[in-house]
Amino acid sequence: MDAVNAIALLWPGGLCIAATIVFIALTKRALAGLSSKGTRSTSDRKTSRSQALLKVGSAYQKKGALMSPSEQEVYRVLVSTYGAECYIFAQVRVVDVIEPNAEKYRPKSSEYLSLFRQISQWHFDYVICSKDDFSVLYVMELDDPSHEGPDRQRRDSILEAVCADAGVELKRMSLDYRSRKIKVHGRR
Repeated sequence: MDAVNAIALLWPGGLCIAATIVFIALTKRALAGLSSKGTRSTSDRKTSRSQALLKVGSAYQKKGALMSPSEQEVYRVLVSTYGAECYIFAQVRVVDVIEPNAEKYRPKSSEYLSLFRQISQWHFDYVICSKDDFSVLYVMELDDPSHEGPDRQRRDSILEAVCADAGVELKRMSLDYRSRKIKVHGRR
């Protein structure tokens, strides 16, 4: 058999081997690209997008007042009533007062994160703290018209259960808009 005939016989097999090697190399490259994208966390992608939007400019704007007019009025009453003995903080994140039980649920476990996420976007209207050591004495929620919807009532019910479970006293307030008086009561 001469060299030309040998090459002719090997050519189809050699082509298959070459094609297989190229296919494997391309597949590895594609998978490497996917896995590197897959290992980036969602927050990394959001951060880089947020940073890009920030560089464009005018990505953020200052909000108006921190509290609604009703909340401001209640705050002033709380300060005049309790301000000598206590500190009054407004719009405090629930997770700054209550956290999942790290003795029962390992931090970063799915249970811990589920409990954390449930309350992480919520705020207490007011947190009343001791002037001695800033410990939380109790928290207060103003039941204004925004608390009348079914979603908000569901949230309020969960928040009451969370506070009871954590041993944090929750006081609810309602504002009589005609007399401008505040009524403080326990649970709904």
